[in-house]
Amino acid sequence: MSARDALIASATGLVRRRGVAGTGLSALLEDSGVARRTVYLNFPGGKEELIAEATREAGQALTAVIRSAGDDDPAQAIQAFIDQWKAALDESQLEAGCPIVAAVLGRVDAPAAAQAAAEAFDDWQTVVADRLVGAGVVPDTARSLAALTIASIEGAIIIALASQSPDPLDHVGRHLIETIKLHLPG
Repeated sequence: MSARDALIASATGLVRRRGVAGTGLSALLEDSGVARRTVYLNFPGGKEELIAEATREAGQALTAVIRSAGDDDPAQAIQAFIDQWKAALDESQLEAGCPIVAAVLGRVDAPAAAQAAAEAFDDWQTVVADRLVGAGVVPDTARSLAALTIASIEGAIIIALASQSPDPLDHVGRHLIETIKLHLPG
């Protein structure tokens, strides 16, 4: 793994656990094992640029998960995204949430990361809406259902962290899938 990749991985992990404000340069250096000079060689804008790039890459990775899940079945895709989050929460022992949400909440410290987060949310909604349209849902309804889906899953992740239980993801997933099936033709 390159030093740049190590920094991005460290930034993503720390932001998931501590938020943007709680992810200081010293913690990034310790976690990644790189020298301070390496940060500025790879990210001349320092922490803010690094957090923005980590947010972009995390958003793209999660977009790929949504895009690749469940073939043409939107319900399967949503369940796959929920399952991915349940696994991620389990792996972190319910201590690390979504880096995209953390980037939005860290807008004061990293405005470019918050913008990258907005783009990720838009990408996710587009992928879900396109999948729904492909399954026969009317485009306006598909866009609305996509917003409902992403907002519900992200909210469930936050509640899961707060309650220290993955149950909110199961509850939200079940009802999202029921709602989506109501809008599918046939």
